[in-house]
Amino acid sequence: MSTNISKQKREDLLAKIKEIRTFISAAPQDENTGNLLSYLSDLEKDVNGKKYGLVFEEHREEIDEVLATHTPVLTEQSDLFIANGGKMNFLIEGDNLASLQLLEKTHKGKIDLIYIDPPYNTGNQDFIYDDCYVDTEDGFRHSKWISFMTKRLYAARSLLTEKGVIFIQISDIELAQLRLLCDTVFGEDNFLNIISVNMKNIAGASGGGEDKRFKKNCEYILVYAKNYSLMPLFNGPYEYREIYSVVEQYRVEGKNWHYTSVLVERGDKEYFGSTVDGNGDEIKLYRRKNAVVKSVRQVMADEGISEKEVYYKYGQCIFEAKDAQSSIRTRVINAKKQYGITDDIISIEYIPKTGKNKGTLYEQFYKGDKCRLFAWLGDISEIIDGLLYKKDLQGTYWDYTSRINNLTKEGNVEFGNGKKPIDLLKRIIALYPDNEITVLDFFAGSGSTGHAVIAQNIEDGGNRQFILCTNNQNGICREKTYVRLSNVIKGYTTENGKAFEPMPASLKYFKVDYIPVSERMYYEYADELLLHIRELVELENGVNFTGNAEIGIVLTEEELDEFIANADSFAKCRKLYMGHDLLPSEEQERVLKKYGIEISIIPDYYYRDLQEG
Repeated sequence: MSTNISKQKREDLLAKIKEIRTFISAAPQDENTGNLLSYLSDLEKDVNGKKYGLVFEEHREEIDEVLATHTPVLTEQSDLFIANGGKMNFLIEGDNLASLQLLEKTHKGKIDLIYIDPPYNTGNQDFIYDDCYVDTEDGFRHSKWISFMTKRLYAARSLLTEKGVIFIQISDIELAQLRLLCDTVFGEDNFLNIISVNMKNIAGASGGGEDKRFKKNCEYILVYAKNYSLMPLFNGPYEYREIYSVVEQYRVEGKNWHYTSVLVERGDKEYFGSTVDGNGDEIKLYRRKNAVVKSVRQVMADEGISEKEVYYKYGQCIFEAKDAQSSIRTRVINAKKQYGITDDIISIEYIPKTGKNKGTLYEQFYKGDKCRLFAWLGDISEIIDGLLYKKDLQGTYWDYTSRINNLTKEGNVEFGNGKKPIDLLKRIIALYPDNEITVLDFFAGSGSTGHAVIAQNIEDGGNRQFILCTNNQNGICREKTYVRLSNVIKGYTTENGKAFEPMPASLKYFKVDYIPVSERMYYEYADELLLHIRELVELENGVNFTGNAEIGIVLTEEELDEFIANADSFAKCRKLYMGHDLLPSEEQERVLKKYGIEISIIPDYYYRDLQEG
């Protein structure tokens, strides 16, 4: 039997605190006595506090001091607006803690997926804390990083929908600390995976080269849900290989390639009876009269085409017959015997209760007396740009070493330190089963996440939106992030002459400014806040007021009067965003109703609660 020594020490200390409190309570009461009793209560609370998890020295940043005395607001940089159809996206320049505070007003509980690639705290000028690089000699190196991340991750959690997920890419330097921190912020039960990403080929057989340590080639992605029980089932992460190259590889390596049968003719479907699944739900059974199955080689000979041509012509009809162990197959075998069916090929239709086909009518084929199940090549392959690819489901090891060539110039912007491959971010984005989501990256760097969202939308017809936040240290936001997104949206040509077509998407550029509020009454700076409400409305609703006749915004009585008085201003208007404290007259309401203009009231907290953070 083990003894919890720490628990015993805590109980001894609590007993001593109780003894001291009893002694003090019996003494004459004065201000000092009250203070001492209060101190004992705080001490008791600490002793009874957290017993396991991350322990660190909490540090305060310069931005904390700014936010304590100022309200962050957004100011649009209208000359940087890009209109090219598609979804309205946003780039926010400024300290990301201030940006997150603003997003908590417009997007609390509305972000579906967050990807961040925060500073790795290498000690090599990659992490700045209060305008100073944190190096390896700093005794509070890890505490500063954890303090920095803690505030931002709590804000991130508040932004996620209940079905939302966050992906955090990191190196091994802060991996252990980050795991404990995320367990605290998101809850250990909401931990999904740690993905190891191979980002670097290692030269040399020994793998040495970094003093006495092994050379590093992996980074890590921590994945957490906001609420594990509510998050959707991810799409599978796949590696894609052109199908015939796989067939040839199997042949060269002496492996058996099993997808060698072709259902050339599906036959006439004739219902002959039913059975039931384990839940008692109907499974319909069909004869496939005149169905024709040939081997790949037979098709080659009969049609005079190459093996590769067979795979491309019949790819979705190629299969292997498997002795799958399943209760449904057993029921089908028994039903076939019961009805006296001797046909070589039969099929069934039913609605699965689990798996990728859950809830939809699904068809399966069987061959022979033993009802060997058709496993379709089409289930493990996909046609992309006219080519057939075999897709291999990946686990928690992803290899991207073959995709990092010319990475520094992806998007036609050089960014040598920490740029992530578009393919990696597209894979992360495509994991989420809904393709009409909002994606946030508040360590935006060169803008890879925005680039990936646009590219993935093009690839699968999605309608995703991105919000990127980054500071403008060394001009990164304007000279790297914005330029890259502009290139992607407008199209660009690389130095070697490779051209990339424009992509449909629009972009608004906001900058974080600050309004001093310390020692000022609300009415003294309310008018200043009013000047920045427009940007918050645009951010929350994904709209652009400038040059858009179908939407309008009025924040004061004067603006409402002017809007109503000018028939041209509302003749095409379909939606009007109106300040929460405006009261239209009966005549104004009549006019708005006559023209069928939808009224959307701007929330009160845009005004009053903005300064509370």
